[in-house]
Amino acid sequence: MQKEHPHCHEHPQDISQVRALLEYLLEHNRHHAGELGDMAHTLSHAGLEEAAGILRKGVQDFESGNEKLAQALELIQKGQR
Repeated sequence: MQKEHPHCHEHPQDISQVRALLEYLLEHNRHHAGELGDMAHTLSHAGLEEAAGILRKGVQDFESGNEKLAQALELIQKGQR
């Protein structure tokens, strides 16, 4: 069963809002990547290694996306100083 949680779908109006939203999304995505990693571990222990491997690749994709968010956030922070 999936847990539901709120997602912000409003468009930010200024740079400070973009920065705040990126900070939130980065932390949010990191949390989800950790959860997916835990699920891959569970699947592996259940003998579902192929599914676990695919999920691990999904975690890598999450982490790659998070790196890009972090880079954009760093540039925004430098530009606001």
